Amino acid sequence: MRQLALILFLFALVLVSTGAETNYTCIICGKGPLHGRIWLSKWGAVCDVCYRLENRCSLCGLPMRDGDDQAKTGDGRFICKFDRPNAVLDVGEAREVFTATRRDLVELFGRGIALNFPDVTVNLFDVDYWSEKGREDSLHKFGFSYTRKSRKGSCTHEVVLLNGRLRTELAATAAHEYTHLWINENRPVEHAVDGDTIEAICELTAFKLMESRSQPEQLQKILNNPYTHGEIKELVALEKENGMSYIFNWVKNGTTARLVSAAAARVAPVKTPAIASTNVPPPLPATLKLGGLLLDGQSRHAIINGVSFAAGETKSISLRNRVLSVRCREIRRNEAVLEISGLMNFITLKIGEERFVP
Repeated sequence: MRQLALILFLFALVLVSTGAETNYTCIICGKGPLHGRIWLSKWGAVCDVCYRLENRCSLCGLPMRDGDDQAKTGDGRFICKFDRPNAVLDVGEAREVFTATRRDLVELFGRGIALNFPDVTVNLFDVDYWSEKGREDSLHKFGFSYTRKSRKGSCTHEVVLLNGRLRTELAATAAHEYTHLWINENRPVEHAVDGDTIEAICELTAFKLMESRSQPEQLQKILNNPYTHGEIKELVALEKENGMSYIFNWVKNGTTARLVSAAAARVAPVKTPAIASTNVPPPLPATLKLGGLLLDGQSRHAIINGVSFAAGETKSISLRNRVLSVRCREIRRNEAVLEISGLMNFITLKIGEERFVP
């Protein structure tokens, strides 16, 4: 049988052209035996007609028909029936993944990586609003974390994970974000660290976790991810040379902006460069923007300019030239209805939409 294979990286499907009848049956429509143009996926064969379906699984790229046993996230991403059993679509399950991840990290690295303030709020976000569309590094960003420090020195932590990811991928993201929390607690203010180095340390703990769980596919994804501009590969080599304890100790007691090996640090210590932008806050936005919808159990919150609103809540939002009093009247599937103090009409914002307020 003559075959012509073309790998499509976007959909992870392989085209096979044959004039002879095959033993393949389409896993979507059930038609078979197939011949002519056949598309092979990791789940099985797809006929050329089904390949042309508009909807595709956001995880594996498989074409999907309406009515199939599928899932759909609030921001319109589809998950096929094959990936659905392993996808995390519930905030309770996401919290279980995070809890198991941090337990395994402590078992791997010891109590030194345990948080001093262990309470962490974990939620699911329905919209990948923090990824910069069109940029290579947006492929990585499946979560974010935040630590608030009080004047008395206590910390409160929050982690938000992207809804609809596979459990294994979510665990790697959870490890990454957990490490951010640990760094937030343990890095002294005076220790200015290069941004790529911080992200690479977080990726390194995810790498070590996936290594302990024998997940070679995830290991390769972490190494190939351009998010740290290649620094993750340097840190993997550095960890083999010096161990994780050296890296964690550097976060707490180091003085350099980037990590170097223990031998290199003894011979030629690296001075910390002045980073003028470290303490300069980013400029305030001039518009209102609905970043996404936060899923917290059965309730929803609208994230507007980084501020979380439940339906009926009134809060202040600082813009470039003034402070607005905003009331979230209603949260719908993909939009929020807002009441702005001083305006006669309500404003309806769709996810990702920006609106100038006169």
